Amino acid sequence: MRANASEPLWRIVGLGLTGFAVLVLIYLVAPTLAIVPLSLSPDPFLRFPPPGVSLRWYEAFAHSIDYQLAILNSLKIGIPAAALATACGVMAALAVVRGAVPFRRTLAALLIAPLILPQIVLAIGLFPLMAKVGLVGTYPGIVLAHAVVTMPLVFITVSAALRTYTPSFELAAMTLGANPWRTFVHVTFPMIRAGIVVGFIFALTFSFDELILAMFLTSPTTRTVPRLLWEQLNYQMTPIIAAATVVLLGATIALLCLAAFAATRSRHLSGGAKGVQP
Repeated sequence: MRANASEPLWRIVGLGLTGFAVLVLIYLVAPTLAIVPLSLSPDPFLRFPPPGVSLRWYEAFAHSIDYQLAILNSLKIGIPAAALATACGVMAALAVVRGAVPFRRTLAALLIAPLILPQIVLAIGLFPLMAKVGLVGTYPGIVLAHAVVTMPLVFITVSAALRTYTPSFELAAMTLGANPWRTFVHVTFPMIRAGIVVGFIFALTFSFDELILAMFLTSPTTRTVPRLLWEQLNYQMTPIIAAATVVLLGATIALLCLAAFAATRSRHLSGGAKGVQP
């Protein structure tokens, strides 16, 4: 009887929590969705709601030399930074998860610290170091800085992939005569390949959207899309900013969907590996 009496109360609580979650989701998503109608405004300034619909600002964005150079800079910085972060993150994950290193938890905490610390703190710390060696305003400087802040993303995803299966596969390969390099190439890498791809995509996405380090370490010739958007927000409030933001948002969503697909594939592969453990 008591269980039956409390059932309506739990239903009410569940409905209340669901409604609250929906309100929070609307609060988080609404500002992002509001950018779309702003980008379609025919007016030369930002106004919501827009008085009409026009694609003139998307056309202006497509023909803008500044945005073309900024996109090219973002790719020239993001791809090498993600590649460097992936290489370092994979080696760090192998050392922490599979290696016999002391103080693993402390080392793992230090490796993910750049992701936890405020980026303004990292920027203030990196700027004098980069200026000392003449890397401020150069591609290598911002690539190294982005690699530092994106490497924890690769470390986390690859560490999770390594923990989905036991080391018995690698031990079996080495027992059969494989050296560490061949064991990694033929046994470990196929197991964590999807995790590496997810980490690379996360690193590339983070680098492409990063603003604080770009403001400190890039120059007018190496500025990225986020820095150009910030500059135009301060000096030129036109709907081309909204159009560029929608394009950037679409590219980010596409990359995250690709990462989700790779993560799903990783879970399927790890499930198959668990089913054939020696």
